[in-house]
Amino acid sequence: MTRFLLMLLVVCSIFACKPGIPKDIIQPAEMENILHDIHVVDGYVANIPTPDSAKKVVSPLYKGIFKKYGVDSALHAKSMTYYYLHPDVLTKMYDNISTRLGKERDIEANKQQKSTTPEAPKELKN
Repeated sequence: MTRFLLMLLVVCSIFACKPGIPKDIIQPAEMENILHDIHVVDGYVANIPTPDSAKKVVSPLYKGIFKKYGVDSALHAKSMTYYYLHPDVLTKMYDNISTRLGKERDIEANKQQKSTTPEAPKELKN
């Protein structure tokens, strides 16, 4: 009987130790969205010619992102620290973010190309 209880305890402890993201950390799907928005803002700010103006602009934009997702800068920093310590998870998130940003870049490039390409006259279309 004691062997059975000991074996049951071992099995329960193995299944109880599921690896996963702690609940007090922003979960990967939401963190991906936050990081995506942050990188879009960073791209915008990088194009501001004067660094002083960029510093004034970036803070409210970041606050807006945090408000959008219902997090604060402290939780974001804590979550980033966790993900820095788990680079396999962070790498997967950044692969997804990179793919997403690439698709958005291609869509914008196509829009730009269509808006700058002159249309052929109607007589030539027929």
